[in-house]
Amino acid sequence: MIKYPCPLENVSMLFYENTAFTDGTANITYRELEKMVSSWERPFRNFRKNPEITADILNGSDITHGMDPATIGFFDKDFPKVMVKAEPSCEYISSLFAFIRAGITYIPYSARETAERIRKTAGKIQALVITDIRDFCSFVYRTLNTDTGDREYENCKIHTVDLDFPCNMMLTSGSTALPKLVVHCLKAHIASALGSQVMLKLRPKDRYLLSLPLNHVGGQAVIFKTLMAGASMVAPRRDKKLTEQILDDGITVLSLVPTQLVRIINADPEILKKSRVRAILLGGAPIEPSLVDRVHQLYPDIALYGSYGSTEMASQICTCELKKNTPVTAGFALPDREIIIGKDNEILVRGETLCLGYFKNGVINPVTDKDGYFHTGDIGEFLSEGLVIRGRKDNMFISGGENIHPEQIEAELLKDSRIEKAVVVPVPHDEWGKMAVVLVKTADDFRGTLQDLKQHALSVMSHVYVPKIWLDMPEIENTGLKLNRRKYIEYAEEFLSGGFKND
Repeated sequence: MIKYPCPLENVSMLFYENTAFTDGTANITYRELEKMVSSWERPFRNFRKNPEITADILNGSDITHGMDPATIGFFDKDFPKVMVKAEPSCEYISSLFAFIRAGITYIPYSARETAERIRKTAGKIQALVITDIRDFCSFVYRTLNTDTGDREYENCKIHTVDLDFPCNMMLTSGSTALPKLVVHCLKAHIASALGSQVMLKLRPKDRYLLSLPLNHVGGQAVIFKTLMAGASMVAPRRDKKLTEQILDDGITVLSLVPTQLVRIINADPEILKKSRVRAILLGGAPIEPSLVDRVHQLYPDIALYGSYGSTEMASQICTCELKKNTPVTAGFALPDREIIIGKDNEILVRGETLCLGYFKNGVINPVTDKDGYFHTGDIGEFLSEGLVIRGRKDNMFISGGENIHPEQIEAELLKDSRIEKAVVVPVPHDEWGKMAVVLVKTADDFRGTLQDLKQHALSVMSHVYVPKIWLDMPEIENTGLKLNRRKYIEYAEEFLSGGFKND
């Protein structure tokens, strides 16, 4: 067991008057955030010692006390776990550190998650579902009469935490089946944040927008990166558009998926020129060279970074500054990470940021091979400029004996400026086994047909890789950071289920 001073407490001593969190109405300093964490640590500690206080709720009480009556779950006192709704609020952020100090593993879930999946997940892993942190803590205070705190807590001058304790579990994406739970320790999150500093170089006066979902590892990483630097977290505001908030709240650093950046530029290209933004970190999806060139042309003073990461590696693995007229890559491994290219060009990683494993059936199962590497399932190669991601092994399909990598075809199609977005998916075919279908979103000023786009693709690409069927892209909501290909496959299969003729 490695004991380490709580990183929040360290930062609060150094930057106690700095704003740690703001939501447009309240500015919470690091001193105030530390005070909130400390006050909530007591009920969490006491609840861990006395989990039987939920008995009245489990027996049918109408009073939920901050817990979801439909998905209340069970509390495993041998491996205490709670599921909490991930919201960009001071309550949520402070609760995370209170859980860590109290030795309780937290599992953030999306507000969009279905009650059924939450219920099944909570029951399967024996976790308690907390929907209102304040109400829950108030209930514990009243029930256990802990208003004065416990002596163990009050006599502790410096709050230490176990770096190797499984502080959180991240739910991976899934549609119907129970999601995987990726277990991380605090050491991994700290190593991830410190390694990121090599490129981003966050400063105490930076204002980092919480623009990524906080139930994803990328959103969690923003929290740890900002706190370790003594900078300010800025919550998204419901009363303002993203472009307005960037200006009004003085945002200096943004973590975005490429689509978010495109939308900001298209909405008003002058916004970023007028703003205080100095750095933008892109990840979660392929980055088009045309976007890089556009950003440098419009905003020469903004540093643009590309990255490659994974949930299992606590977010960022590689990062590089994207320069104009140079190949778009993810760069090289950040400190405390290692990358090699394995069999079939699969990317293998290991290092201090690697997760403890996947939680299943009450056990944390390692994710590494005998050499300590995690097999990412991503396909890539190293150029002199850095790592290039070519696609996913599980997205590859065989059509007429040819290996088809959707991401590589999409990248080629997007070189046509008339195509704004393209998703290549397989559909069953009697002759070829699988047939490539592409769903296309065209540029707003395009006045031609999909057949025109297909003919152009045939003139610049091998016909083997040009999708046989071209369809207009439907409106499909992606709740996660990454493209949900399964939804596009289902749409294509349904659209073509009536039979079609090959061109």
